[in-house]
Parts: sequence; structure tokens; C-alpha cells
Amino acid sequence: MRTFSLIFLILSLTFCQKKTTTADVSLGFPSDPPSLDPLFATDLVSQKLSALLFGGLFQIQNAKPEMNWAENSKFWKEKKGIIWEIRLKSEPLGPKTEDVVFSIQRLLQENSPRGGDYKFIKEISAASEPNTIKFQLDDTVNEEEAKEKLSLPFASILSKKDFLERGEFHSFGKYRLVSWKKNESLELIKRDSNDTELPDTVRIRILPQSTTSLFLFRKGELDSFKLTDFLLSSPDAKSHNTIVKRGRSVQYVAINQNNPCFDKNFRHALNFAIPRGLIIEKLLENKADLLKGPIAIPFLSQLTKTKSDLTPEFYYDKNKAISLLKNSACFPGILNQTLELRMRGDDENQAKGRAIEQALKEIGLQIKLKGMEKAPLYKENGEGKGDLTLLTWYADYESVWNFLDPVFHGEKPGNGGNRAFYSNRDITKLLNDRKERNLPNALKIIKQIEEDAPWIFLWSIQENYLVSDKFIRYAGLSEFL
Repeated sequence: MRTFSLIFLILSLTFCQKKTTTADVSLGFPSDPPSLDPLFATDLVSQKLSALLFGGLFQIQNAKPEMNWAENSKFWKEKKGIIWEIRLKSEPLGPKTEDVVFSIQRLLQENSPRGGDYKFIKEISAASEPNTIKFQLDDTVNEEEAKEKLSLPFASILSKKDFLERGEFHSFGKYRLVSWKKNESLELIKRDSNDTELPDTVRIRILPQSTTSLFLFRKGELDSFKLTDFLLSSPDAKSHNTIVKRGRSVQYVAINQNNPCFDKNFRHALNFAIPRGLIIEKLLENKADLLKGPIAIPFLSQLTKTKSDLTPEFYYDKNKAISLLKNSACFPGILNQTLELRMRGDDENQAKGRAIEQALKEIGLQIKLKGMEKAPLYKENGEGKGDLTLLTWYADYESVWNFLDPVFHGEKPGNGGNRAFYSNRDITKLLNDRKERNLPNALKIIKQIEEDAPWIFLWSIQENYLVSDKFIRYAGLSEFL
């Protein structure tokens, strides 16, 4: 009798378990977003999630801001500044004027890492015309830049009612969030069932290890994930199933400018010590591009063909690095100090860290690697801690200025973007003067930044995504990679 009862119990549990639903497409993300709040979408994972969930008045398409929920725009100058009126699209799934006013006011009033970028907005209100927003702007901004700024995740439009009544970040993007299991998955459902270029449901799985992602991809349980460096030669990475993104990122080592021992000679020594070409060939499988200062050369070559504009200042020269190190402020004492090189603790970043560590040891420095979780790494860097920090900057949109501001802006240190705590008044002045945002001034800034060398300039990683045949069938999905 006991045996029968036990069998009955096992069968009951087996058949009564809740069935796990299968999403149309499953994407692999390396980490959880720190928050769903678009005001804090400063990391790549948050920006990708924001692209799926959130919508703004404008969006970047082919390196230019295009209208999203804006239907018409009028931009003119008056004595007190600039007036900008935007009429919204009249759609059932779209935002109302009160949603836009609430969201932009929240952006201006809350303590956001990128809030300083929106100081050009003096006031926002509902206009006298129906379904229209009125901005008052200062005269330091032009229409193109204003549209660019309102295309970023930080300027996403939230549902005022959902936020005030339930504290939920419901927006007007392609998808809405159904559930979020921390460090496991996020379930999304499409807002417009008539959009045939996107799947109805998307599951985002949090998979820190790319080997796990590859295993699930081979089992047919994952449809897209970013290939790490050591998986680039995988037989699964066929050209048909690989999507490549170039020039969107810059990998660098932030040299803490708060340390007086890290003077210009020291910083130049570190830059001449790195065999970038060898690391790109052997470690990165030639899937990375060299930089001109903080800009990927393939990206910069779209703007200028002048050879001097595209030739890096730093190259590998061990003897020159040693000579510069000897002329640095704290030599020879600096050789007896252990310098901490911090980075994310995953295999990919650790491998790059070991290559950089070896190069710096060869010029006589003592280096200690410290792998850290993402949240404490960024938190402590923002507090000015650490000597050297391996980081990646992903441009919010395709503009040369997005590789310069905020990462070198003297008024945006730490979590504002300038993680090396670099300060150059002339650079900050040029970045603040939006009327002077032209290519000659951009090239001038790049040259000065190379001279000051607040970073070890490394490379631009070519992002390679392994995608399934099912993923390829949805034409609109690749823009969210």
C-alpha cells in the first residue's frame, strides 16, 4: 500500500507541474541589467534592453536621428532662446503629452549619471495645440544634437500612470516586460501584434559564460549570443549564422589621474609597452581594429581619408616605453609598487588582462590582476579607486562626438563617463561649445587626448553574434544586437 501511495505521489507531481512556456526567440545576455530605469542605462546590457522595451520621441537610424513617436517638429529662435515644438503621433499604443512632459521633467530633476547632457533643456510643457509638446532650449544647442539627445535611452518616454501608481517602468517600445527573474531571465511580449518583422515573445537569458551559451545554442534552446574571443574559431560560427558589428566600441585601460605618479611620461610608457597587433592576431583572432586615440580607425575613416588623421600615435616599442618610464615622476620607486589592474572577472576580460599584465611586466612594473563583478567594479571606479581599470566604451549612437563626450569631459568624472578622471580645461570647453562641433575640432580633440594619454588605448572589438536560422527569419531583430 505504501509503495502504491509513493508511486501515485510521484506521478501526481510529474503531471501536475506547471508547464514551462517556450518563447519564440531566446537571446543570451552576459549579465543582468542593474536597473530597468532608463535614466541609468549607461552599460551595454541596459542599453540593449532599453532598445527593446523603451521608446523616445526620436531614434537613431543609419547614424542620424529619425522621428519615432514624434510626427512633426518645428525649431526656431527667439530672444530668450530656442523654441521647439513637437507634435506626437496619434496612435493607441503611443505616449500622450502628459507622459512626455513627465518623463523629460524626471530626466531633468532626478540624479542621473547622464543628466548633465540635457542641461540645454530649460523647460518643457504641453503646447496650446493638441498632442503637442513645447520645449524651451538655450541657444548652445542645434536641432540635430537636440534630436540625437532625445534618441538616447535616458530620454525614453514612460507611462506616467504606471510609474506613479505602481512604480513600474512601462514605456512605448517594441516590447513590454512580463517578468524578470534576477540573474536568470526576462520575459518580453510584443506590444503591436501587427509587426511581422519581430517575434511575438522574447526570452532574455542571463548567461555569464559563453560556453554555456554555445551549449544551449547547439541544443536549439538559444537563438543569439555574443561570441567571446576564444569561440571565434568555433565551427558553429559560419558566415551565414554570424552577424558582425564594427566600430561601435572602444576597449581601453583607464589610468587613474588622481595618482601623481601617473604623469605623462608614465602614461606614454604604458601605451608604447602594449603589442596591440600581436594581441589582436593571437588572442582576438584578428577580430578587432586599431584605434586612432579613442576612435576606431574604420569608424574614423568614414569621416576623413587623410593619412595623418588615421595614423595611431602609439605603437609597440619596448625600449621607448622603458626610457619614458625612467623619466616619470616616481621612478625608480614606482618599480617597487604593486599596481592593481582591475577588470570584469569573466574569461574574456581576464585573458586580455593577462596579456596587458605581461606587457607591463616586461618594462619592469609589478602588476596584480583583480577580477571583479560588474557592479562593484563600476562602483569603485566611480569612487576613484584602483590604479588601472580595463573597460569598454560603447557609443550610444554613431557620432564621433559620442566617443569624446562624456568619456573625456572634465565635469563628468567616474560614473558620468570619464572613468580615468581626466581633466583638460580646453577639451572640456570645446565639448561644451556645441556650436563648434565640427570635424576639424573633433580631430583637434583626438590629437590632444592622444598627447595627454589618460588611457592605454587598446582596440575596437568587432562584435560577433552567433544567430540561429530562426533568428534570421525575423528581419527586425538584428538592430537590437
